[in-house]
Amino acid sequence: MADDAVSIDPLMHGLRSKGLKKGSVSLVGAVAIGLAATAPAYSLTGALGHGAAESGYQLPIVFIIAVIPMYFVALAYKHLTDAAPDAGTVFTWGSKAIAPHIGWIGGYALILSSILAGVGAAGILVNATAVVLGLAEPPTWFNVLVAAVFILATTWLVARGAEESSRTTLILTIVQYGGLALFAVIMIIAAVRGQQNPTAEPFSLEWFNPFAIQSPGALLGGFLVAIFIFWGFDASLAMSEETAGTPEQAGRSGVTAIIITVVTYVIFSVAALAFAGIDENSPTSLTNATNIDDVFTTLAGEAIGTRGAVIAALIVGISAFSATMSTVMPTARGVLSMATYKALPNRFASVDQVSQTPKFATWVIGLTSLAIYGGLTLVSESIVEDSVYSVGIAIMAYYSVVAVSSVVYFWRTAFQSVKTALEQVILPGIGALILIPVGIVEAYHMIDPEYGSGGSVAGIGTVFVVGVLSLAFGVVLMILWNIKAPAFFRGQTLRRERT
Repeated sequence: MADDAVSIDPLMHGLRSKGLKKGSVSLVGAVAIGLAATAPAYSLTGALGHGAAESGYQLPIVFIIAVIPMYFVALAYKHLTDAAPDAGTVFTWGSKAIAPHIGWIGGYALILSSILAGVGAAGILVNATAVVLGLAEPPTWFNVLVAAVFILATTWLVARGAEESSRTTLILTIVQYGGLALFAVIMIIAAVRGQQNPTAEPFSLEWFNPFAIQSPGALLGGFLVAIFIFWGFDASLAMSEETAGTPEQAGRSGVTAIIITVVTYVIFSVAALAFAGIDENSPTSLTNATNIDDVFTTLAGEAIGTRGAVIAALIVGISAFSATMSTVMPTARGVLSMATYKALPNRFASVDQVSQTPKFATWVIGLTSLAIYGGLTLVSESIVEDSVYSVGIAIMAYYSVVAVSSVVYFWRTAFQSVKTALEQVILPGIGALILIPVGIVEAYHMIDPEYGSGGSVAGIGTVFVVGVLSLAFGVVLMILWNIKAPAFFRGQTLRRERT
């Protein structure tokens, strides 16, 4: 069996050990990291209302459509992890299969997406804290203080070590999935009994009809929101150097995580639509202006009462906490990998001897998230909304690099069977062909100041500045590092390899 696996997924060569602790993350813990990084409670409370505003009652089918290219990318992740269980993931694979510059940009996009997701998680936690404390309009200093405590606490915990972080993540994941399941059941029962929002439409199979989607804009807008909430399944795969078991077993964790996630999101979105509806003029609907950034606590408050809103706020806070931990962990390891291969300064390649984690890289990511949150408080009308939309571009950028890397690397060996041809080349290729044009079209739309929360910088939409210009800034950084330390870009530290 092992020989067959090697023949199907030919190994990449010249990879380096980074000093990480093998076996510190169990296979169950790896799946939990993937599930926690998708952060169902946090993602749904920040994105469900905006998705409903874009796609209406067709949101469940938009979720299903959006997961198709994500699943194709998950297959690419699985096989590339089999071939190269390297903490650098997209950076390493893009550099080996395509070109060093492509791998570098893919790695940077991964780092950027993690930082922006951390900013969004901080915004969600600030909202949840305000609900718990009964603050209708908390002052800016309060928001920044809560965000700072949240980001510093999660960064400190991640820096302590993968073993401790993965155990904590597993516990928090169980809590938030249990909370989501409970609230979904309560909403479904209320809808069946006729206790839903009077403006909500009764459940219909038409919600799963792709031809009922109102317009291409409704599909694209909902698609971008869906990309955000599905993102994170790959977090477990960046831990492959520390995961117990074989690379093939570690590779399955991402696929398992995304299947569980899509089932959860579709069920919850159906329950929420049937219970609350999408009438923006109704004070209890998903799209009402006062609810749209924090629908989970609103739904719980309506279904259970004030106590339910507080419980929901706590669950959302737990979700945001575990999500940030689960994204910082793999991203710090991506930075470590880039530095190990001389694609970043050597300081980022350091691993703490006691915890066997990249503490320096971890703290840089955490502090950068805090700095961006502070900056957005000055220009954004809704940090949650702008983070949800802007992070989608970075996600699609590095997922596209992963998909294309799979196509290029496995091209010569994949067609020995129908299964490998589909999973290694054809389906990842289709995924890239979907994600790349969608990303380009959405990036163009983001220039409009009305996109997202309506904030702008020098007449340019805040979402474009945060999502697209930040990604473009990475190109500038790459050029500067190429001039200073060209060894990596010349293929001297991580040679390009095609089977």
